[in-house]
Amino acid sequence: MSSLAPTPSDGAGEGRLLREKVYDQLRADMIACRLAPGTEIRESELALRFGVSKSPVRDALMRLEREGLVITLPRQGYRVAPVSVADVQDMFHLRDALERACMERIARRASDEQLASLDRFRTYEAGAWEGGFVAYNREFHRTLARISGNPRMRDQLIDLVDQMDRAVQLSLSSLKRGDPKTVVDEHCQLIDALQARDTPRAQRIASRHVGDAGKRVLQALSRVVVAA
Repeated sequence: MSSLAPTPSDGAGEGRLLREKVYDQLRADMIACRLAPGTEIRESELALRFGVSKSPVRDALMRLEREGLVITLPRQGYRVAPVSVADVQDMFHLRDALERACMERIARRASDEQLASLDRFRTYEAGAWEGGFVAYNREFHRTLARISGNPRMRDQLIDLVDQMDRAVQLSLSSLKRGDPKTVVDEHCQLIDALQARDTPRAQRIASRHVGDAGKRVLQALSRVVVAA
């Protein structure tokens, strides 16, 4: 047998990569609301879109269902999970608790280098971030989760931040276009507190920051839901 012949593991590896590609793209489309909440999903159409069999599509949809991004309808297939005001309220409540716990871990355990790396979020320039201010804000909070030093909390918080982006995207049309400087200033205050390793101050700022964001998004989302 030629040494160049593919081994069974080669095919398995390609299959895993294919499944990850389908999952990653579908998840990104749902988070960004390119696949809007309530959209009907057909396995055959997605298989055609990605140029794959139904198997990797089905696997991706099952993973997304476990994450709460997809719902299965008996004898009808799949739909993108809706976004409700009550669910968003629950997410903000959970995020407040996780962010405060994250601040405590960062202030106590993050290295000086990790804390210094937060300085890149002290300014925001339009056009510097693909995805604009939403992407900048999301990456700031994802970075905080990463340097917390708690893998379970990191994964929970990053997933929560990602899922909350659906509510943010839906509410953008109703949100007043304010100056992002207010949010950037809050980020700077939080960075200052963390770099000073002042846990109580960092927790107060983080809690206020999440609470203010929740009020803005929920007010805007309520108008979208009512209008729908």
